[in-house]
Amino acid sequence: MPPTRRLQASSRTHPSTASADGAAAAAAASATTPTSSRESMSSASSLSPSPLLGSCADTDAEQGRGGRRGKSSTLLALIRAHSPLLALLLFTVTFGLLTARSYFSAQPDTPSCVMSYSRPRFVELTQFDSNWTRFATKYRLYLYREGGYDAFDEGYRIPVLFVPGNAGSPKQVRSIASATTSAFIELMATEPDAVAAGRIGYDFFTVGLNEEFTALHGYSILEQADFINDAIRYILSLYPRTRKNHRGAFRGTDLALPTSVVVIGHSMGGVVARTAFTLPNHVVGSVRAIFTLSTPHNNPTASLEYYVDRVYSSINQFWRHGFHHGTLGDVSLVSIAGGNLDSMINSDYTYVGDLAPSTNALSVLSSGIEDVWLSLDHQSILWCAQMARKFASLMMLIMDARRPEQLVPLDERMRIMRQALYSPLDTLPGAAAAAASVGKAVVPSTDYRYAKLYDDDVVRTDLPDRHAGAAGNKGPSSSGLADRALHLIRAGGRSGGTSGQISLPAVLQVVHTMPNGFRLFGCQPLNATIDAGHAPPAQGDFSCTGVNVPAEASLPMRAAGGEPAMDDPRLKYLEVPVAGLLDRFEYIGIELPTGQTSQTGFLRAGIVDAVEPLVHRPGYLQLLKPYAISADWQGANAHTGGGSRAQSVRTQIRLDVPENPFFVFRASLALRRSRAAKLGERPRFGAAVRQSDGARQFESKFWYARETMDVAIHGRGAYKPSDAIAAEASAAGQGAEDVWRGVFLDVWVDADHYAGVDVRLRINWYSSLNRLVKRYDMALLALSFVWACLVLLDQLRAWNSGGSTRFPGCLASIERLVRNGTLAGMAAAAAATTVVQGAVGGALRGVWGPAAAAAWGNLFMGFRGEGVVSLCLVPVVLVVVSLGFVAIEAIVLTVVCSAVSWAVAHVSRRFGTRLASSSRTAPGSDLSKAAGTSVARPLVATVGFVVFVCTLVPYQFAFLVIYFAQLMTAIRTMAHARVRGSGGVAAGALGDRAHYQLALLLFWTSSLPYCAPELLVWVRNLGVLWFEDAPSDHNLINMAGYFALRMVASNGVVPRLLRGWGGRVSRCVTYVGVGLSVGVAWLWGVRRPYVLYSVGNGVSAWLAAVQLAEYLLGEGRRAKTAAAASAAEAIEMVDTSEDGYVSDNNGNASANASSSSTTTRRRSAEDQLLADSRKMR
Repeated sequence: MPPTRRLQASSRTHPSTASADGAAAAAAASATTPTSSRESMSSASSLSPSPLLGSCADTDAEQGRGGRRGKSSTLLALIRAHSPLLALLLFTVTFGLLTARSYFSAQPDTPSCVMSYSRPRFVELTQFDSNWTRFATKYRLYLYREGGYDAFDEGYRIPVLFVPGNAGSPKQVRSIASATTSAFIELMATEPDAVAAGRIGYDFFTVGLNEEFTALHGYSILEQADFINDAIRYILSLYPRTRKNHRGAFRGTDLALPTSVVVIGHSMGGVVARTAFTLPNHVVGSVRAIFTLSTPHNNPTASLEYYVDRVYSSINQFWRHGFHHGTLGDVSLVSIAGGNLDSMINSDYTYVGDLAPSTNALSVLSSGIEDVWLSLDHQSILWCAQMARKFASLMMLIMDARRPEQLVPLDERMRIMRQALYSPLDTLPGAAAAAASVGKAVVPSTDYRYAKLYDDDVVRTDLPDRHAGAAGNKGPSSSGLADRALHLIRAGGRSGGTSGQISLPAVLQVVHTMPNGFRLFGCQPLNATIDAGHAPPAQGDFSCTGVNVPAEASLPMRAAGGEPAMDDPRLKYLEVPVAGLLDRFEYIGIELPTGQTSQTGFLRAGIVDAVEPLVHRPGYLQLLKPYAISADWQGANAHTGGGSRAQSVRTQIRLDVPENPFFVFRASLALRRSRAAKLGERPRFGAAVRQSDGARQFESKFWYARETMDVAIHGRGAYKPSDAIAAEASAAGQGAEDVWRGVFLDVWVDADHYAGVDVRLRINWYSSLNRLVKRYDMALLALSFVWACLVLLDQLRAWNSGGSTRFPGCLASIERLVRNGTLAGMAAAAAATTVVQGAVGGALRGVWGPAAAAAWGNLFMGFRGEGVVSLCLVPVVLVVVSLGFVAIEAIVLTVVCSAVSWAVAHVSRRFGTRLASSSRTAPGSDLSKAAGTSVARPLVATVGFVVFVCTLVPYQFAFLVIYFAQLMTAIRTMAHARVRGSGGVAAGALGDRAHYQLALLLFWTSSLPYCAPELLVWVRNLGVLWFEDAPSDHNLINMAGYFALRMVASNGVVPRLLRGWGGRVSRCVTYVGVGLSVGVAWLWGVRRPYVLYSVGNGVSAWLAAVQLAEYLLGEGRRAKTAAAASAAEAIEMVDTSEDGYVSDNNGNASANASSSSTTTRRRSAEDQLLADSRKMR
């Protein structure tokens, strides 16, 4: 039986270690290898043992029949061989899944909003046409009318303009507008003279902005701001007529014509409102108050486009200096954010303290606003009933239509808004001391109680029984419940003695649940014989004077798992410094509310030492395990006159931790029961806990009756301008309070029932993961671009090193980066970058000033506080995850291209169709030989493409076309490799080309996100027949590099720069250029990721130039290579024909007689191939 001849690879050497000249010798050796020694193996076109790791054009026949028996052992061997890459992928996928699950199900807060309802009706103002604005065909202006109340379809009250945010709708105003209308109806019912005071209600206008993606497209921000200025001008022009028509509704009150509009901006609508001030068509004084809801003021949420960053830089600079130059002197800016539940923006960026002085601006999170006390997501901040009602009540307090600006003066307006949005707890005890002033003389009620200070300086009253527990006296009979009760606290020691005097400073501390509050008096005895040891004195024994005290703070009493409600039960808490009162009064009187409805709850009042915080400085390494904090107050302060001093119900803990918003802390609370507490007795109230940032008054949050709490921090963002750094340094040098001093935890407990509290802190790693998403999502894009550059650089280095005949695959290069220590080096560089930033930043601030410190601190991921863990952990993790992300991209691209190419090749083989050429050159070696085709066709295509981009479509659309064309080229090349997968040098060249095409595709994938914003806006503009684009959208330079590389790479050239000084220079420039691109992406790509598109464009332009030079200057080398390729193809054709002959004759002996001529032809081809190989060497 004649031997059966099969094609085989001539060597088992790995493709990455074979030489270029060895390819021709290998082909010759393959022809001379004895037939009996050939095995059923993959052909020369198989580039790696693993199809995903090394080959994009693997052959169909990979193993023989014996491979099935060793399938499990082969799989284990494959896992061991690629364990670093598999470990990287496992870590990335696990980390990504945990982060996603944490993001969606492990937020520190839970939604508790009550749905709001309205009866909206929107009237389009059609007269606001092209005579008023050039955007009349693109945007719309509407007037909101409340069904059942607003009978007229025109505005005549105080104008308010609502600006929706990114992809927002004009209908989003309905909840706020309806709640404001309802609040005004209640106001008119309770205050008939409200109109005379200029409180006439509001008219809400709203704009339809085509639901544009302003968060991603800066030019849309400018267009919308231009439209807003025109809309304000038109709205103000309506009121001279409408106010005259509705004069009877104002009951004869002399009202001023409005000269300004109140602006409410949601999300990016707040940025649009602030941008309007910077444009030429802005009328100075037309806006005096701006309210923003969940608006990222300091930095863009996603800086994927140049104009977004440019707009932010210009408006923030304008606003920082406008207050000092008088341009914005009478403008108030209020920023309200949702906090932890806002998954659309980073609430750190809503802080406006760096943009405007405290006399004009304030920032607050909704979780700290009284009567709201909730974290809100990005959309619910508009429809949440609690928030809408609070906002409406605030609007009722600041309107005054008697003034042209329709608002109360700026100072009064800011005072009202601070009282409404800030908690009185933020001013303890400093502002309260100033507020505790003496008022008019009053006469106490007849029913009063006398408490002995020196025995126990606490008054405890449980209504309706009214037991004065401090004095030990039984209260009056229940028949007197409707009367008032005056409880007197002795402020001095024993009568006539000096013992037991209260140490200063001291405060009167009151906590209660009475709904109507109480009144406070300072009293002096008229009869010197009155003493605590006697019976309660009679009426007229005291001369009392009213004391003006600050507002009481409310502590919500909604326990965990409670149903959302509009009116939660609450504790009332007050601290009044008594240092000034002790000089004038001996007793302090507390008068309880009147009426049966008020006789519920309890009151506890006592004079205690001022609360001093317990300061702890736990490091992040210490918080890896539970960190214990203990406060023990029972018997801690012994009274010198006997008995025990009253203990404060409030304990404050200050955690001196860096301003790093990444970590979430899990706090566990344990209360220690007092020995004096009676068995079975329950405390008057559960433990209330408040988190805050101190005097900054930006973030606060409450818990009630919780054993565990998640404490999260919202800082001021990582990227700070030089003005903010200078102001922060000045404030810190002057000892100002509005600087970061850590996290404050205030704990209120029933001090009569509990002896102390234990708090245990640790880092909640799982909840911390969700904070990566909106704070470091741009870092993932930038670092992925860095790794894409490094993968391409590794592939080019391996291809041009002189020791490889094959172009390595993407995953093979990624695995090599893991094995050779590049991943470890980049992780170390990430840690070193942040450490050096912290070490050098302080020196730069002192030597070169705030500008240099800002430029330095805003590199890489920005500088967020101190501490090795906080500085290094997040960047190191993101470096590792980003490489895994690139590996996943490579797998997806390889699988998609392989699947499609397999289908195309299968169709070609089955139906005998011929594939279109993957290039305009025929493969002859590792470098494609030039074809004699005309340049007319690509020239015409190029000219047409250029004209198309210059006139009709933005360059981002052109890049998308280029990307998909490259994808089709990669698929077509892989299909050719599969069809020609029977072996030979030509198939190997196709494999190299396929790897190179996929490498470019992976590199360009990192540039895709930066084209999405413009494409989305462009498509949406086409829907409204708006064809005006940004000036840079038709700039050919922005896509020239990608287009040139696409045109050159489509010719099948894989650049190899091995010979001559030109090759060495181009190789050096290529490596240095890609390395500089990595440096730019590393330092500036996180803060300004849009620059990465331009960097990729530049790298692509250089690679195109290198390939073009290789194509034009390597003619002689290609001619020699072509001869060798021709010989190899001749051998392949001979083998193919011989195998076909033997197969057709089913192994008959007559085949031997027909093979002599074939053997002669093949030997001649082999001799020619070896000769050409020697010449090439």
